[in-house]
Amino acid sequence: MAPPSPTATASTSASISSAPIPQVTLMGSHNNTQPSSSLIAINSTQVPIKLTKGGNYAAWRSQFENLFFGYGLMGYLDGTLPCPLASISTTSETAGPDSDRTNPNPAYHLWLRQDRLLLHAIQVSCMGAAQSIVTRSTTSAQAWEKLEIAYANRSNTRKLGLLDSLTNVSLEDKSVADYMQGIKTIIDNLELIGHSVDDGAVVIHTLNGLGTAYMPLASAIRARDTPISFEELYDKLLDHEAFLRRDETKKQSTPITAQFTQRTFNRRGRGQQGPHSHNTGQHQFFSHNNPHG
Repeated sequence: MAPPSPTATASTSASISSAPIPQVTLMGSHNNTQPSSSLIAINSTQVPIKLTKGGNYAAWRSQFENLFFGYGLMGYLDGTLPCPLASISTTSETAGPDSDRTNPNPAYHLWLRQDRLLLHAIQVSCMGAAQSIVTRSTTSAQAWEKLEIAYANRSNTRKLGLLDSLTNVSLEDKSVADYMQGIKTIIDNLELIGHSVDDGAVVIHTLNGLGTAYMPLASAIRARDTPISFEELYDKLLDHEAFLRRDETKKQSTPITAQFTQRTFNRRGRGQQGPHSHNTGQHQFFSHNNPHG
């Protein structure tokens, strides 16, 4: 059989490409963004910060926003990727426009499954009071909104409460790391409700909460001609804390050394006590080594 001519081949290709293709229209989405064809599960190690009573809400929210944005899942939380309708309308062009049929929408079930995975990730990252807030949520957006209402309240009362907490911070018996983390949490929560605090004010509040052991460092920082950042202040406080610990260790070891020396001296002294005087014992020692002396 002779091979088909180029003209015949081109004609065949054109007829194939122009053949009618059944069209499937997804209903229920308000934009062109559709959920991914695969599911994404959030690992607990990806969200190490657990939400407790809301004090660390800003840090907790930030980690989820970065993670969901990276996976392209923020639309589930902010409503830009709404749930598709449960059914879709299919039209067969070969049978004519009157042949519309309604079939289950696979995108609907995929969206529900993905949303439940996100809801589960949010729920397991909440503890205590925060967990009770999202327990009865049925969608990730609902849980997200409940937590925002509970912990990102923009009322003036909350703002004043946070500012009061910043004014009354105190190191007391806490470590520098815990002390500075507490201040950072207050600052983050203030920024979350739209109230930023000047770096200079943060430094002043931090220095005011330090104990007397940190007063030399606090005085030196206040006397600086250039402002100090919160991060640099953190490093200097950590260094001073390490210095204080070393100094305390030296003070504790000095009495122990002195007591050990005193006990050693007393034992030697008691060993030389007896019916003879110290000089007699010394004379006997030399006599023992030199019997002819």
